[in-house]
Amino acid sequence: MKKKKIALSYIIISTVCVLMLVTDQVTKVLIDRYLPAAGIDVIGNFFAIRKVYNTGAAWGVLSNATMILAVVSMIVALLLLFAYTQADSNLVKLALGLLVAGAVGNVIDRFRLGYVIDFLSFYNLFGYSFPVFNVADICVTSGAIGILIFLIFYSRKKKMFRENTLCHRLLSEKDDNGHKAARSGGVNSETAAGENAAIEAPAAAENTAGKEASDE
Repeated sequence: MKKKKIALSYIIISTVCVLMLVTDQVTKVLIDRYLPAAGIDVIGNFFAIRKVYNTGAAWGVLSNATMILAVVSMIVALLLLFAYTQADSNLVKLALGLLVAGAVGNVIDRFRLGYVIDFLSFYNLFGYSFPVFNVADICVTSGAIGILIFLIFYSRKKKMFRENTLCHRLLSEKDDNGHKAARSGGVNSETAAGENAAIEAPAAAENTAGKEASDE
């Protein structure tokens, strides 16, 4: 029964993530082919649909480094996909699945076109123009938020990865090392306190004896 529930959760979540990936690719094709060069203002002075060919990352970082970003993103996507297959919590599965979908969506653009098509533009947001983004970016952001929510609210109650998996062992070893370091620090503090007490005791005894002799 448990295996069936795990399989069903993977089927549902994988379907959602694949649909998000398809949505990303379809919207990019439609925007590239049919959106006017001037774009469309949806909400005046706030939100518009504008076509941008992005050869770098957000905020113009690594501009004209499309192939480097493509290779790095592909490696990250493969690592996330591996982690996805070992996730235990449904929230973690969904978050990792969305991260994979977003990474793959932009990787496809970089290899196929040499750039990423962005088109969702929020500007004059409290006086700030947000970088133009796409559906793949929404997937990545949502996935990152999902992981953060799990770590803050659920990590003490639920496992991130199934037991006896590589990801679970790696996290367990990291936690064990942290606990060992904490215990070692506590022992060292106790030892240092004991040594200080042993040093101070004879000195206190000598001071007391000297005081008594002077009184006599």
